Amino acid sequence: MAQAEFTIELGSDPSGGCPCCDPAACFPQGYVSRNGIPHAIYFADWQFGAEGFVELLVSTGEWGRDSGPEDRQAAAFRGRLTGPKAIWTPIEATDSLWCDVAMIGHLLSLRDTKQDADTRALVEFIESADHRIIPALKSVSEKSTQSLRPHRSAGGIFQAQALTKSGE
Repeated sequence: MAQAEFTIELGSDPSGGCPCCDPAACFPQGYVSRNGIPHAIYFADWQFGAEGFVELLVSTGEWGRDSGPEDRQAAAFRGRLTGPKAIWTPIEATDSLWCDVAMIGHLLSLRDTKQDADTRALVEFIESADHRIIPALKSVSEKSTQSLRPHRSAGGIFQAQALTKSGE
């Protein structure tokens, strides 16, 4: 079988974030096609609770007109720069900032994400193809021991919540 050809289309650029808990927050996103067919969407986060790492959620599957969330799966990773390349560590997709976005589909467990070599290769492609990722990895602080993450309260409002990075 011939190797898949991936192309990327950058989505939203980072913009001003949450006025109450992190005005520097940014959520760039992008779209990946495989052999010319829509294949994935991704979201990155490196300000809103991401000091010291970049979080990336990748949703792969069917993106055609007649498809829906049931045709997709989402995996989440945290990246740290080690030299010129990043190390991407799988995390529970349910712990991702975007776990409540309905269109991303089934949230993969940590175990399933670790076994999904195709998604890991896609994350590495995104790192190399999206010019915003490496500068974000370079800019995050290695010194931070705690960061803020958005947390949806019972009333549906997001609130800042401390996240200890030692639990990663």
